[in-house]
Amino acid sequence: MNEPVTLLLLQHLFPKWTITRDDHGHWTATTRVSSPDINGLLTRLRTADPTAAARAHHLLTERRTPTSTPS
Repeated sequence: MNEPVTLLLLQHLFPKWTITRDDHGHWTATTRVSSPDINGLLTRLRTADPTAAARAHHLLTERRTPTSTPS
């Protein structure tokens, strides 16, 4: 897993939260939610902010229509 990219993605998906990773590798979201791993953090974020989690799920699963190029 590319952790810097994961961090940027989470910061984009959960814009109202400050998401960081400390020197010991623990993930924290706005100091109210923390976990030693990313899966635990995502579970806690989903519980703490279900609206943002639903938005994130929608953004990650929406289908994009291909753009056609003029001939």
